[in-house]
Amino acid sequence: MTLRKVFVFASMAGLFVLGLTARTKPVAAQSQSDQPSAQAQTVSGKVSAIGSDHKSFSLEVTSGNTMQFVLDQNTQVQGRVSTGTNATVQYQKKNDGTLLALMIAPQGAGNNGDNSGGNPQ
Repeated sequence: MTLRKVFVFASMAGLFVLGLTARTKPVAAQSQSDQPSAQAQTVSGKVSAIGSDHKSFSLEVTSGNTMQFVLDQNTQVQGRVSTGTNATVQYQKKNDGTLLALMIAPQGAGNNGDNSGGNPQ
């Protein structure tokens, strides 16, 4: 009977180790998928529309091609940005596919920038 207890204990220990191994692998894979999907990128163009809630805007980057951005509480707006402003946007693609604007800055001396800060107007 003692030999039977040793086999049962060894079997249970093996299952326990297998269970821990199977449990930790998916958790590691999941944490990798929660990481930001890309490094910050930069694009320049003309602001073609601003959302009525001032939390999103569209940037015309080439003739007819437009990119949609969202803003959050950490987005930095350098100067005054309004529809028609030529601007440079530093952004990052979020896991859900949206483009989060990290920084928005008007371009050149001929724009309507007044360096007052704030959200796009």
